[in-house]
Amino acid sequence: MIDINHLPGAAAGEQTILLLRRHWVTLTSLIFSCIVVLLLPIGAIIGLKTLAPAFLDDQVRATLVLLGGSIFFLFAWLFLYQNFIDYYLDMWIVTNDRILNIEQHGLFARTVSELRLHRVQDVTAEIKGFVRTMLDYGDVFIETAGEVERFHFEQIPHPNAVSKKILDLADIERKEHLEEAVEEFGVPKKVAIDTHQGL
Repeated sequence: MIDINHLPGAAAGEQTILLLRRHWVTLTSLIFSCIVVLLLPIGAIIGLKTLAPAFLDDQVRATLVLLGGSIFFLFAWLFLYQNFIDYYLDMWIVTNDRILNIEQHGLFARTVSELRLHRVQDVTAEIKGFVRTMLDYGDVFIETAGEVERFHFEQIPHPNAVSKKILDLADIERKEHLEEAVEEFGVPKKVAIDTHQGL
């Protein structure tokens, strides 16, 4: 599990600005699946008792039905758990220095990508469709100058506000990098001498 207060490779003074996950409405299919998983076996048992009341009187058949129901519940809950873990552990973290893209693949695989804010060139927010517009969620695309694949924040809440915040943070970070470069490399000697002689 990622500890938000202790990010991997965090620099001194690095602070978490945004922690983003997909919008809660994207869980509706998972909630619907959960309801079906709960009601389907109950409906099957009621149907069996109604249509063939003597079917479960046999000990062997009752045991097989119980075993089949248990296997069904095991795989159904494993499927639901995996989908919830995929939702909960897929996250995008924006700090005052970088952007982290954390993607969970199944139960035991995770990919973490990192992008420095001063490399951000363009941020695009995209909201498509009536439901997304009404609930204000959509995608954010972040592009850099290099050949690095663009970062894609999927189905996050308030994409326009997020894109503006990232652009503001990127501008601040670029100015700080420029000031650091000037302090580190200074003004070239020839320019300094010419300036001094001109006075």
